[in-house]
Amino acid sequence: MKYKISDVKHILNISEETLRYFDNKNIINTIRDKNNNYRYFESEDINKIFAYKMYRSLLFNMNDADQLISGNPVDMLESKLKKQLEVIGKEEEYLIRAKKHITLLTKKVCKWKHFKGGFKVTRSPGCYYHRNQTDSCFIREDEVFENTRQCLNYLPDIWPCFCYAPSHFQNISGFSFGYGFYTDQTIPIQGLLHLPSAKCLYTMFTLEGDLVQYLPNLLIKAEAYCKESGYTLEGVMHGSIIHEIKEENRTVRLFDIYIPFT
Repeated sequence: MKYKISDVKHILNISEETLRYFDNKNIINTIRDKNNNYRYFESEDINKIFAYKMYRSLLFNMNDADQLISGNPVDMLESKLKKQLEVIGKEEEYLIRAKKHITLLTKKVCKWKHFKGGFKVTRSPGCYYHRNQTDSCFIREDEVFENTRQCLNYLPDIWPCFCYAPSHFQNISGFSFGYGFYTDQTIPIQGLLHLPSAKCLYTMFTLEGDLVQYLPNLLIKAEAYCKESGYTLEGVMHGSIIHEIKEENRTVRLFDIYIPFT
């Protein structure tokens, strides 16, 4: 049986432009009636278009989908299916990691919307931190460049972070920006600072000015809070840059920070 374009559009819920694409690419071979110049499709064409759409829905690219409906041997089908499973497996892993990052970021944004100020006692997430920027410039050392390159290969797992160490931590720079992995799993990159999960004071803030100048004052407030509650600050502070907001000709950034105590 032969079908007009209008019939096929309804059968497959497809546009006339898409049907022309299939015809022009010789994916199907329509028949043109010499008397009325109408283009007709056969059942085989309709089934072929459906098969093409099915393979595209399975995330095959256009070229692969075309090959899969072009009468090639079953061995070719098996080979492409196995390769596609590998591709989807990698995509699935990536999407799980992206979902985790988005979920954590969403929670931070929701916290900010209901934030009343002050400190909250909590446990920090485990963090591996890569320092690649001081308060004034990026660090131009080969080892830092190499670690930056490796860290970027771990997107979407990394966050824009900062780290601030009290002066008695002689082996750690007082302040720096960098990338953080919020995880307790070991990251196979040498030279990252490991900040294990710990009891912390947690707070959030927006800032228009210099973060480096703001942190000592925040630390004074944290020490006062600890004194009232019987805690002692101990450890390296670290936090993340959540968002940048432009309002009324000024730019402010939203931060959160974990301040460890004992």
